[in-house]
Amino acid sequence: MISKLRQLASLILPPVLQPQAWASPYDAANPSRRRGIVPGAAPRDGKLDLTPRVRRELVRRSRYLHRNSGFVRELVANMAIYSTGDGIRPQAQSSSPEWNTQAEEYFRRWSSRCEVTGRFSFEECQSLICRGIDVDGEYFVLKVKQGGQPKLQLIESHRIGDETDETVDGIGLAADGSPRFYRLLEDFGTRDIASESVLHIFEPESASSVRNAPTIQHSINHVLDEMELIALEKHAVKDNADIARVLKTARAELLNDSEDFSLGTPTDTAAPSDPASLQKIMGGKIVALQPDESIDTFVSNRPSPTFTGFLNHLRRDSALGVLPYEFAADSSSVGGAGVRLIVAKADRRFSFRQLILIRRLIEPVWAFVIADAIDKRQLAPLPNWWRISCTTPRRITVDAGREAQQNRSDVDMGLKTLTDHFQELGADFREELERRAQDAKLIMDTAAKYGLPPEMLYKPAGEAVKVDTPA
Repeated sequence: MISKLRQLASLILPPVLQPQAWASPYDAANPSRRRGIVPGAAPRDGKLDLTPRVRRELVRRSRYLHRNSGFVRELVANMAIYSTGDGIRPQAQSSSPEWNTQAEEYFRRWSSRCEVTGRFSFEECQSLICRGIDVDGEYFVLKVKQGGQPKLQLIESHRIGDETDETVDGIGLAADGSPRFYRLLEDFGTRDIASESVLHIFEPESASSVRNAPTIQHSINHVLDEMELIALEKHAVKDNADIARVLKTARAELLNDSEDFSLGTPTDTAAPSDPASLQKIMGGKIVALQPDESIDTFVSNRPSPTFTGFLNHLRRDSALGVLPYEFAADSSSVGGAGVRLIVAKADRRFSFRQLILIRRLIEPVWAFVIADAIDKRQLAPLPNWWRISCTTPRRITVDAGREAQQNRSDVDMGLKTLTDHFQELGADFREELERRAQDAKLIMDTAAKYGLPPEMLYKPAGEAVKVDTPA
């Protein structure tokens, strides 16, 4: 009977609407009354799962958490600081060293105020875009000409969108799925921008997606629950702090016919001592209690250790997929090899984010700026003028002294080039070599001026300098 139902369903229903699997050898595909139903339709393209309304809701909540959650702010800030630092700098790789120096100097001057409003440098734009990838999931950069000069216009994710069938969430696609134009939502209307002028910067997670969800989208519910639980627990702690003592009684009632705090019952025959008189003699405060009554100091047990552990679990699960929890929040629970593993995992995440920024932002911007300079004959056209390498900020490490010694050994033995060594330090080899040559020439000129050996100027603590004395 079941097999006939399956055949009938396969003939009548399309694949998306066919019933769930029965008696599958994969236990994860079998339904169970003890487990909830996994939400979502049958597997389909990512652009159908991340609809415009779903994406806008995720961005709205993600921005709220970034403004109000210190944990989320730390995740986003760490990714931006260690990935961009003081800026990822491009280095020209043409066949002419002189042209490379001129092009890098031209790009460095342009970078100081490269944004259309004149408020941000290229290094600050990198940081803003890196933060936007985590909070909004993506960032858009428009290449424009302002006063004949190339400029960048930063566009946040909520400024690209559309509710019509002409686009997929604000992006017009060709038949092969490539972007043709982006629909910009301005204050008064919309404007379509050619895809050649827009840089869409994001970390791809699905080949069938057109837009991207925030990187921290899986953490939204956890962090919201944590904030609500902490708010409720703080109110409970405040209420408990307002209670100083608790009166425990089995039968007595409080008598209100006296000004002092005396306790008893209407049937009491013995007259109690006057607490006010005793206080004058002995000092302090004296309270008269009846039998079976006591006053105990109230001690609160909130927040409990189990509550703290529960919050720790929420934060750990929230940090997964972004940065290691121990790196972002608390490294006190690990040590030795664990710290090295955590730092290595975080460094991999930073390197991947740098790769995204280099491929999707820095290389196209270099081509945009340098091509404009070549068209204006400010730079000579050379083969491979568009080829660059990038110097990233200094890599994070936990063994600076040991790694520095190992680097020196590798450089001395020829296992590592000086270019790689300086790139790991976030420096440019050509700039460092130029500075070293300038320093050496200054030392030699100064030594010749005063008639001293050069070693006395750059190596005064080395071998003893022999000075001829008159006989």
